[in-house]
Amino acid sequence: MVSFSICIDLTCNLSEDMLSKIRQVIRDSLDLHPVDGHLLLPSLASSLPLPHVMGPVYRYLWVDKIGHSFFIIIATFNEEGKEGVPVVVWAIRRKVGHTLSAICMNTIMGRLNGLEEVKKLGLPKTLEKDMMKAFGRQS
Repeated sequence: MVSFSICIDLTCNLSEDMLSKIRQVIRDSLDLHPVDGHLLLPSLASSLPLPHVMGPVYRYLWVDKIGHSFFIIIATFNEEGKEGVPVVVWAIRRKVGHTLSAICMNTIMGRLNGLEEVKKLGLPKTLEKDMMKAFGRQS
């Protein structure tokens, strides 16, 4: 099983909602094409410009595979329709354990966008602590 941490370094002053949608599109594309950057690029290029993701803010995309991870730059337009600040994203491959517990934790972490979402799950305190520690190591 392959899993990635999605880290957005430069956010280009985009809303948290749009950044969450960008993370989700990247995560979904990596689920389909976890090892091939040549397939990842067209998948992202067709999904990111959709109106419910980035819409008119999206300009173009660059994807580079570095080892087993990906470096992604998303060029944007600003409010005036001029060249905006790019969004810089790292998709860093994570090692997944072979136990059921490790696989479950990895799956949950792969679908959440931050520490505040861990608290919303209503997990038992010991499991919540483990998830918080795992998110701390991820960032």
